[in-house]
Amino acid sequence: MLSQQTQTATQVQYDRAGNAMATADAQIARFHAILREIDALEEEFAKVRHIGDVVKSFKSRVERLDRRI
Repeated sequence: MLSQQTQTATQVQYDRAGNAMATADAQIARFHAILREIDALEEEFAKVRHIGDVVKSFKSRVERLDRRI
């Protein structure tokens, strides 16, 4: 009986550890997905900054042309 109880307790702990590892793996995968989304957003922000620079350049050109006219 003691052997059976030890085996049952061991199996329960093994199952808990397996569940904890599965949960940890899922959280790690979620974290990696979030990091990919952050990278994509950083790329989009870089594009927006570049567009802003282009707009400033065009605005400057228009103002110079306006002064010349």
